[in-house]
Amino acid sequence: MLGDSANLGSVKVSRWRYVIASVVINLCLGAVYAFSFLVPPLEQQFGWKRIETSPAFTIALLTFALSMIPAGRLQDKKGPKAAASLGGLLLGWGMILSSFTDSLASLYISYGLIAGLGIGFAYGAPIATCTKWFPDKKGLATGLVVFGFGGGAIIFAPFWAFMIGACNWSSTFLVTGLLFMALAVSAAQVLRNPRPDYKPAGWSPPVKSAAVREDLEPAEMVRTPAFFLMWVTYWLGTTAGLMTIGQAKLVAMELAHIEPDTASLAVSILGGFNAAGRLMWGFLGDRLEREKMLIADFAICFVALIILSTIFEPLIFIIGLSLVGLCFGGFLALYPALTSDRYGAKNLGINYGIVFTAYGGGSVLGPTMASYFRTFHGSYLPAFYIAAVLALMGVLVTFLLKKG
Repeated sequence: MLGDSANLGSVKVSRWRYVIASVVINLCLGAVYAFSFLVPPLEQQFGWKRIETSPAFTIALLTFALSMIPAGRLQDKKGPKAAASLGGLLLGWGMILSSFTDSLASLYISYGLIAGLGIGFAYGAPIATCTKWFPDKKGLATGLVVFGFGGGAIIFAPFWAFMIGACNWSSTFLVTGLLFMALAVSAAQVLRNPRPDYKPAGWSPPVKSAAVREDLEPAEMVRTPAFFLMWVTYWLGTTAGLMTIGQAKLVAMELAHIEPDTASLAVSILGGFNAAGRLMWGFLGDRLEREKMLIADFAICFVALIILSTIFEPLIFIIGLSLVGLCFGGFLALYPALTSDRYGAKNLGINYGIVFTAYGGGSVLGPTMASYFRTFHGSYLPAFYIAAVLALMGVLVTFLLKKG
C-alpha cells in the first residue's frame, strides 16, 4: 500500500510491523487492569481484606505513571528497543516474584513496584515509535497501540481464571511472568525509530499554527501555557475514568441494584468500550481536529456521569458505565498524538512521560474519592457528582487549549 512501507537501510519493510509488535507488548502491560481476578485466592489463603491488597494495584499505577519520565528519557537517548526490553524484563520478573508472595509487603514490592516499573518503561516506547512512523495517521496508530493495553485485561482475565482453577494462584503468577517476559521482550526487538527526515510516500506535513512549536525539550515544554492546560484536562479526565472503572462492579450493585453476575458482565462490557474508544477517538482525531474531539470526549463523559448519578434503571446504568469506558479510552488515545502535534516527535518519549503524570494524579484522586465517600458517607453518589463537575471543567479548559 502506498505510504505504508519504508526503506530501512537497503531492506524495504512495512511500517505496520511496529504497530503489531507494539500491540503485543501492550496486551501484556494492560493485564494490570485485571488485578481483581488475581487477588481473591491470596486473600482467601492469607486472610487479607481487599482494603489491604488494593494498595498493590494503586502502587503499580503510580509507579507506572511516574516511571514514564525516566523511561521516556531512556528511549529518546537509546531507542525504543532498550526501554521496551527493560520494561518487559521488569514486568515478567515482578509477576514471577509475586508467585512467592507470603506477605502484603512482598506483594506491594513485586506486583506494585517492580511490575509497575515494567509497565512504565515499556508503555511509552511503542507509542512514541508508532507516532514517528505514522505522522500521517498519529491518532489511528496510537489508538491501535493503546487498544492493546485496553484489551490486555479482556484476554488475560479468563486465562487467569482458568489457570487458578486448574492449578493455583502461585503457578498462575509464575506462568504469567514467564509469558510476559517472552512476549514483551521478543516484540521489543522489532521496535526502532525511523530516520529523522522520514515521511510516508505521498504525504506532506500540514502547515502548523503559530501556537505549535516543534521538537521542544522538556524544560521548554513545561513552560508553555498549553502544557499546563493539557496536563489539567488529562488529570480531570483520568480522575473521572479511573474512579468509575475501579469501582464499577460495586457501584452497579449498590446504585442500580444489579445482581453480582450481571455486574461482572457490565464490567466486561465497560472494558470492551474502553478498548474500542481508543480506536474510535484516535481514528476521529486524525480526520477532525484533535482538540475538538477532546471536547466531545469530555462532553459525552459528563453526560455519562450524570446518567450514573441520576438514573438507576439497570440497562441505562450499564450504558452509562460503557460510555465512561468509551471516553476514558479516548483520553489515552488522544493525548499522545496531541503531545506530538504540539511539541514534536523528537522528544516525545520524555515529553509524553511528563504529560502522563496526570494519569498518576487521576489514579490517586479518582479511586480515593470514591472510597472516601463510600466509607464515610455511605454512598458513591457524591463522588459521581464531583466527577461530573470535573468532566464539565474538562470541556471548558479544553476550549482554552484549542484557542491557544
